[in-house]
Amino acid sequence: MTLKLLSFWVFGGILIAVGSWILGHLEVNEGVSVLGYAFAFVIGLVLILLGGLAWINVSSFVSKHG
Repeated sequence: MTLKLLSFWVFGGILIAVGSWILGHLEVNEGVSVLGYAFAFVIGLVLILLGGLAWINVSSFVSKHG
């Protein structure tokens, strides 16, 4: 596995971890608007999806060239 693939794999893991952290800490409290809550939810979801896309790209490259 090349350094580029390894870094893409790690980057995907970091994106998934950060997205999970954001979604795991979402709470509706005083001072939190519905728009802010929805924005944080969308950001966390997008980070998880991008991390998954990075992992899919690495796995498809490895299966084709492995």
